[in-house]
Amino acid sequence: MERDLLSKVLDTEREIQAKVESERKRLQEKIEKARKEAEKRVMQEEAALREELEKSVREAEEIAKKKAGDILEAAARRAGKLRSLSDEALHRIVIKYLDSILPGRPIDRPNVQS
Repeated sequence: MERDLLSKVLDTEREIQAKVESERKRLQEKIEKARKEAEKRVMQEEAALREELEKSVREAEEIAKKKAGDILEAAARRAGKLRSLSDEALHRIVIKYLDSILPGRPIDRPNVQS
């Protein structure tokens, strides 16, 4: 009787161990599947972000080129206007800006006509 009971206990323990091992394998497979799905989503998100970044960079480059072109056009127009000024007009402009750049008032600086 005692042997039968011991045998049943050992059989039950083996069954429990087998079920535990089976459940452990099932959970490992489930974890591995979830890990692979997460890696796939991460890779997809990285690809989408990379594409979005490249698009943003292209757009920023286009905007910068347009702004640079606008600045160059404005500078060229202004340079053209300045080229057409007489020496006397340029002299007045330079003196005007010297007053704001140099320290002291025009009266404090000899030989400067305002």
